[in-house]
Amino acid sequence: MEKIQDLDYYLRDFSCRDQLADKCISLLLSDISDGRITYNDIDRLKNCTATELWISGLNQDTFEYLIETYGQQFKVIYFWKCPLIANFKKLEKLINIEFLIFFWNQRANHLWDLSKNPNLKGISFDDFTRMHTLEEIPLAPNLEELYFGDKVWNKYILDSLEPLSRAEKLKKIIFSAKKINDNDITPLAKIKNLERLEFTSNLFSTEQIAWLTANTTSINSSILAPCQKVEISA
Repeated sequence: MEKIQDLDYYLRDFSCRDQLADKCISLLLSDISDGRITYNDIDRLKNCTATELWISGLNQDTFEYLIETYGQQFKVIYFWKCPLIANFKKLEKLINIEFLIFFWNQRANHLWDLSKNPNLKGISFDDFTRMHTLEEIPLAPNLEELYFGDKVWNKYILDSLEPLSRAEKLKKIIFSAKKINDNDITPLAKIKNLERLEFTSNLFSTEQIAWLTANTTSINSSILAPCQKVEISA
């Protein structure tokens, strides 16, 4: 029986799976290239049987071409350094997608209608300079894992965690940010199926973290653990 994979698995260096040529394919551009992938580059996917794709250097046009022409065959796509994509709406066509990972974007200010992705289990996005909302996250019917925030630059600002309180299937959330505008930790206590939670400790006060610890149970978290009550025998 094939082992069920998760976001942690797909966030590892692609080279650890590169030998599985029938399953994984990389269209990552080298750092010495001009940083733009071409239609001819993308057409290397023709007759490809892989279900995992790592790709970089997409702009809006080549992104839409990729999704329209080859997107349906993939269960996992890692968009690495694609800062020029402004609109992710084409991803609504991917009914078979299970994991989507993004690193570095400078144009998009929203996700997309995630209700169109019934098999989506995990999303990770880091270093998105213009997207400050998680409003679309609760639309995903089967989303279990969400990672977001800063991977390189400590600049991410989020409006609010409130949408996460409506994400009923979420089990794992890992995030980092420079600031959360409404400074409200309480939505995290409302995610009824949450099993693992990690975030940068300086986002909230000690009192807020203690409150969250007191109002949640059975959550695996290195942040909450120090605040748990310890009984001392006389």
